[in-house]
Amino acid sequence: MMSFSDQLHACHERLVSVCAALPAPYPAFTLFFSVSDGSQRAHMVHARAADFETAWHEGAEAVERWVRDCGIVSPWLRIDWVEGASPMDWAQFKAQLAGVKRNYFRLGLAFDQDFETAFTEQELNANAMLSGDSTIAHAVVNARNFEAYGQARFARALTLELPADQRVYLLATVGVFCQADCVVHKLVGTGLDAGRRQAPALTPQSALDLVRSGASYLARQVQDDGLFVYGYFPCFDRRIPTYDAMRHASVLCAMIEAWELMRDDKLRLAIDRALDHLANTLIRSYKLADGTELAFLVDTGEEIKLGGNAACVLALVKYCEATDTRDWLPLLEKLALGIASLQDAATGSFSHVLHAGDLRVKQASRVIYYDGEAAYGLMRLYGLTRDARWLAVVEKAFDHFIASQHWQAHDHWLSCCVNELTRWSPQEKYFRFGLQNVAGYLDFVLDRKTTFPTLLELMLAAQQMLQRLEATPAMRHLLDELDTEKFYRALEYRAHYLQNGFFWPEMAMYFRRPSTIVGSFFIRHHAFRVRIDDVAQYVSGFAAYRRYLLERPAVPGAGSARDDGAAWTASEMARVTGGEWVVRPEDGWRASGVTQRSFLRKGRVVFEHQTRPSKTPLAAVALKGVLQPAAAVLCTDPAPHLDKRVPVLQVPDVLQAVLALGAHARTEFTGRVCGVLGSGTAGSTVAAMLADALAVWGEVGRPEGNVSLPSGMAWNLTCMPRHAAYWVLEMGSPHMLASTQLVRPMLAVVTGLSAASQKHRGPSEAAARMDSRIFEGMAPGDSAVLNRDLPEFATFAEAAMAHQLQIVTYGEHKDADVRLLAFDHGEVQAQVLGEPFQLRLNAPGRHMGVSAVAALAALQAMRLKLAAAVEPFAHFEPPGGRGALHTIHIGGGSFKLIDETYDANPSSMRAALELLSQAPCEPARRVAILGDMQELGPAAQRHHLDLEPELLASQPDRVLLCGPLMRALHARIRTKVRSHWFVDVSDLSTALGGLLQPGDWVLAKSSAGIGLSRLARVLKALP
Repeated sequence: MMSFSDQLHACHERLVSVCAALPAPYPAFTLFFSVSDGSQRAHMVHARAADFETAWHEGAEAVERWVRDCGIVSPWLRIDWVEGASPMDWAQFKAQLAGVKRNYFRLGLAFDQDFETAFTEQELNANAMLSGDSTIAHAVVNARNFEAYGQARFARALTLELPADQRVYLLATVGVFCQADCVVHKLVGTGLDAGRRQAPALTPQSALDLVRSGASYLARQVQDDGLFVYGYFPCFDRRIPTYDAMRHASVLCAMIEAWELMRDDKLRLAIDRALDHLANTLIRSYKLADGTELAFLVDTGEEIKLGGNAACVLALVKYCEATDTRDWLPLLEKLALGIASLQDAATGSFSHVLHAGDLRVKQASRVIYYDGEAAYGLMRLYGLTRDARWLAVVEKAFDHFIASQHWQAHDHWLSCCVNELTRWSPQEKYFRFGLQNVAGYLDFVLDRKTTFPTLLELMLAAQQMLQRLEATPAMRHLLDELDTEKFYRALEYRAHYLQNGFFWPEMAMYFRRPSTIVGSFFIRHHAFRVRIDDVAQYVSGFAAYRRYLLERPAVPGAGSARDDGAAWTASEMARVTGGEWVVRPEDGWRASGVTQRSFLRKGRVVFEHQTRPSKTPLAAVALKGVLQPAAAVLCTDPAPHLDKRVPVLQVPDVLQAVLALGAHARTEFTGRVCGVLGSGTAGSTVAAMLADALAVWGEVGRPEGNVSLPSGMAWNLTCMPRHAAYWVLEMGSPHMLASTQLVRPMLAVVTGLSAASQKHRGPSEAAARMDSRIFEGMAPGDSAVLNRDLPEFATFAEAAMAHQLQIVTYGEHKDADVRLLAFDHGEVQAQVLGEPFQLRLNAPGRHMGVSAVAALAALQAMRLKLAAAVEPFAHFEPPGGRGALHTIHIGGGSFKLIDETYDANPSSMRAALELLSQAPCEPARRVAILGDMQELGPAAQRHHLDLEPELLASQPDRVLLCGPLMRALHARIRTKVRSHWFVDVSDLSTALGGLLQPGDWVLAKSSAGIGLSRLARVLKALP
């Protein structure tokens, strides 16, 4: 066994090459040494000096002496050093804590600039020095705990009665940890991962290690009588005095899941003790007047909870499966009958709580989670016995769940249940419910600061259902409402983020009794609570994630389709931007691009080009922490970012640096770049069609963020795959010259005037001249694909010829090179250079046919074989809000929704109204929901009034107009058609239910800012 001197030596070797001096006026080197034998809170020493070796020897000698005097052999050793400091007034510090979640302050704190009185982040949190009582959700200075720990740490009184303007210092630290094996683990500094070791991506083995650790902890909590030690508040080693029988049962289920993987004898013995206590003490049998025998779990206060029986069923079913026994089937029968007895035969709903004495209803509804857990328990029992009674109860319950929109709770039990239900009853309504339960929750899964372990269980159950849905062609269309790439990204992020709830020894050592909690799991915002049900949720989550890793299929979207192999090196970025790495990346560092914060993904460099006002305190940024895994920060002022524990690239001007990086990315790209000019639906639809078609010949890169400004275009270019064959971008910037010089398209498709040019006063020819500047970034011999039907066609053609571009035209005009002859229910009849060409399009509306011939013309301009692209067109579906047809189920039937809510301008509005006129229904079934067209400049009102002929020609039965600009149109047409006007989408939503009927065909069309897209999403989410 290695000695403590060996541990110190190993840490010294690791630190000496990475520990850098802190600039004046602070101590150059400040080292915190923490030592614990696992039985008591870490002993702390910190040393300060002008050089590293002096600080090291002072601290190392002090802790070595303490270890020797205490007779400790091979303790846990952690060493942190200060890498950054931020001054702040005491009053300001206390005020800013109000914006920090309880126990989520992730920086150290010093009370003087010499760091004589200083604490690490781990000390502050493990001693509850910034935590008030449970009623205060944010961080707050706890004077009593501060003074108590300060006395123990420094052997002198520490007063917090400080002047409001006295300076304190926030410390950014990083550290290493070493145990008896002398393996040195580098620790994460500040941010949400702070304090724990840096770990690679989870593998089946590392996930199993976490399961084993958590299950072993749970086994140690089972006492001789089969009851658990319920839990601890570890800051001061206080046992939780309450108990919950329902959680006793649910913990058993997780332990059995773990035993199935581990086959550990001690764990099995603990399971059997706890199971015996559950069956013989906590579960009580009843006989009804008709002789039916039921069983219920009886909890504290003589309560029977629906969720309690469910937890018992889940545990016993799992035990039967894992041990291959059927001994528990009689008890399972009685427990399941108990659940069924709580169901209302008419509605399918469950009563939640009974009085144990006489089985009277105590509370009809307590928590919605009981419903999903009960249904899940019965489905698991059905899977074991195939007893149709249990499936019938669940199907009746789901009629109630669907009608009551239980999916809005985003409950993990419902996710688990619907996964099981669709195995045995694969009906579309159940799959849809399962998708609704998760689809609108992905941002929460990605952004939730707390570990929230049931989120991983929710995602993994949904993933199993998605896998079956993908393999069911008849229902695969349901996946349209789910961002699959985002789903898998959220799943992976949550699985790895859960490691922040594991009590690593380097964290446990700062609490009162580390040996009690090490290897368990905790809930940080609940005073680092370690409770058996919390631990069980982590164990179940990691067990399911391990299974997912072992069985993971090649699901479309499961990986990052945009990953370009992290093309940017540190030296390349510095050279292109003229910047300097203030905090240097590690050797071999690479990044996959630069991005704005809202589009940050792992591996990208984040930038913010807004200038932060000087009055904003540095700590206002520092206290927020870092949620997303940035590869580096690009900035002009590195000071606010020195505590983020990521590399920092300082540049003279962020905006110019981003533009330079975008230009370099374009220079390095050897494929073909296609730009699409237009506004609203037309331009985006053509770009999407063209990208889908080009995928036949190779990978296609698309931007993912706002490209209306050159800076947005630039950062998107840095993230697009360099190895792709094609890039396709929409180009409608008000700064067209700068954008086209940056992108340098080799092919430009002009579908119409851009929204930016239409804002300006003057004739449309002037707007066309503004947009035709797109050609100034192109080289002679490049291609311009022009809409021959445009009134401004001559202006665009003249500009294209002036730049010596090859022109290909499209449209319905008789002289178009690629001409749309007819469009009938998806069948496109076209003529390409005089030759007939036919394809089928999976999208409604003649304007979709026009978009298709635009994409064909682009392929023709690139001299690609059009026949090879027929299949992509057949499978094309309009992007969200761009003309997709949806069936919306309402009471007594359904109606069709044509979703055109992505954007609107006069031409696209007329195309959409033509689409409504072609709807295969009687005029009495046509409904037009139209919102304002925004950004049309001074002539906006006229453009809205000019819609009257096309609107009336579409023969709608009802017209629902929304927004201030539509009011005048309503006044003009209300005597000619049933018209209703609404101030905004909120008012429209309130009235909508009384205005739509089964069998209607409904067109929804507006500019994005009106909010009709949100209404469309709500309608599409209806079960």
